[in-house]
Amino acid sequence: MEIKDIISDIRSKLKENGGLKHIYFVACGGSQAAIFSGHYLIQKEARTFGTSIYNSSEFVHATPAMLDEQCIVVLCSLNATAETVQAVQLANERGAYTIAMTGFPTTEMATNGMYPVVYSNGEQQIYSQGNQSSVLRISFEILHQFEAYAHYQAALEAFTKVDSIVASARTYIKRIASRFADEYKDDEIFYVMASGPAYSTAYTMAYCHFMEMQWRHAVPMHSGEYFHGPFETTDKNIPIILFVSEGATRPLDERALTFLTRYAQRVTVIDAKELGINIIDDSVAEYFLSVIMIPVERDIVSRMAEIRNHSMNMRRYMWKVEY
Repeated sequence: MEIKDIISDIRSKLKENGGLKHIYFVACGGSQAAIFSGHYLIQKEARTFGTSIYNSSEFVHATPAMLDEQCIVVLCSLNATAETVQAVQLANERGAYTIAMTGFPTTEMATNGMYPVVYSNGEQQIYSQGNQSSVLRISFEILHQFEAYAHYQAALEAFTKVDSIVASARTYIKRIASRFADEYKDDEIFYVMASGPAYSTAYTMAYCHFMEMQWRHAVPMHSGEYFHGPFETTDKNIPIILFVSEGATRPLDERALTFLTRYAQRVTVIDAKELGINIIDDSVAEYFLSVIMIPVERDIVSRMAEIRNHSMNMRRYMWKVEY
């Protein structure tokens, strides 16, 4: 089924159950980062229902009491992580409507979810059809069908521009990535800062690409929270990457940049405006931040991986030992 048909089907069934009261976004690791933008969109725009985001295992072990037949649960896992499959099964048992995002039509996610959504993935993925875009399509469609979202057409138009923006942004970042790799290849710890929906970019760069794939210590840091403790560790030696958003939370990032310009020295700034996001309508541009920024930040770390001769596919524990 197409996403619009999935939401239409759920909406018709929810009419009989008292309507929609809550949407849960559930995943682990990079998949959780991928669906964060959908959660942020609903949290900021929805007027008649709420939203939460959960780690899959926490969702299973600390299940929210309000989870029932008036809820939609959007879950994501490329290859059907066990905890996320359990979360799908639990949500089904509680009567919720499960939308299972996955990379392939035969995974346990696809076979267990009430409504499977298979997204583009891999080296040749189409970003306008990837996991981050797919969760935005789901979220925009929910807002449109349940609340007549005013900027729905602008959102649909934005998806037609994503692939060209990402292609241009990846070209733009090549020189920055080379400089970054040369300077920081021997550093052991990084701070990665962002705000709003771009916080999932910081999460992905720190947890997935630096820590998981390069075995480097990294801290994802919210630009707004930076001034409530973490900024005391700022000095002229620590490498800091700052993603400057476009949209509602840009002032948080600009405040951080002002401070870093004065007190830090090794700062890499990736500004969404420089990546070309402004060809998307202002009413919805911020929701596409991580769709565009995550491929870019991965290119930065991948270039460092090449210089370090440490493949992004190298693991010590993941898939190799029991955990």
